[in-house]
Amino acid sequence: MYSKHTEIFGILGFPLGHTLSPWIHNTLFQLSGYDAVYLVFENERWKEIGMAPLLDLGVKGVSVTIPFKEWAYSQANRACEASKAMLASNTLILRNGIEAVNTDGTGALTSIIQKNADLVDPSLTKNILVLGSGGSAKGILFSIAKELESKGKNKSIKRKVHLLARNQNAISEIEQSLGNPSWLERTTNEQVLQNREDYDLIIHTTPIGMKGVGGDPLLDSRFFTKKHTLFDIVYNPLETELVQMAKKQKAEIIPGYHMLLYQGIKQFELFTNSKAKPKWIRNVESILLRELKKRK
Repeated sequence: MYSKHTEIFGILGFPLGHTLSPWIHNTLFQLSGYDAVYLVFENERWKEIGMAPLLDLGVKGVSVTIPFKEWAYSQANRACEASKAMLASNTLILRNGIEAVNTDGTGALTSIIQKNADLVDPSLTKNILVLGSGGSAKGILFSIAKELESKGKNKSIKRKVHLLARNQNAISEIEQSLGNPSWLERTTNEQVLQNREDYDLIIHTTPIGMKGVGGDPLLDSRFFTKKHTLFDIVYNPLETELVQMAKKQKAEIIPGYHMLLYQGIKQFELFTNSKAKPKWIRNVESILLRELKKRK
């Protein structure tokens, strides 16, 4: 039951016909006993409409998806460090003014650490390969940078991050936004294949493999071994061609929907100023997996 005290949250974007965010947040509200509801605010004209209708309705926070993340950042009067670096935000908190936060990178980093924290250990002489240079790559690289630099502190960072992408201008933007760190390097397909044994984590951030998106994977079956861990952030379908290829070679897999799960968990914590319990997270994960299996 909802009352005059029920807080309103939601997701802002277009299109939103298949969004899974309401499953995440409404389940967490129910499990935590927090008096709130999470709605879908679907409109392709948010840039013209502006924030006024949401503020008039008393909405306390929104998740923001494509194509409005850059616009969302521009609406805020304060923003987190990640948002400032990326000039984009996937979360707006509407309590005291408008605060912009980006939880995409946090969601990805949490997914990796939950699988194996050694994969982002700066003291290990191994490499991370990031495929793609779009918004997702920026967010993930920002969080990885913070993890490497905070854990490495004054010691030299032995782990390298290699970026493989077609858009060289986008790579330059990423390098500049991170302060041109010595541990971040560009690479090529030929170099990647030649040095495949040096990698332990591969993160695929492009839409290739997503339902309805064509194109060949950036890596082929010659690359993967059982020593690799692949994190393909695409979650529809549950297993992309790249994931199936890696699994055949006995590589470890981090499910793509884990990024969706953990960025949503972080949003819930920001919305409610409370901590999600592990049993709630397990419950939400099972619901997400069930819903994704229905969408095959």
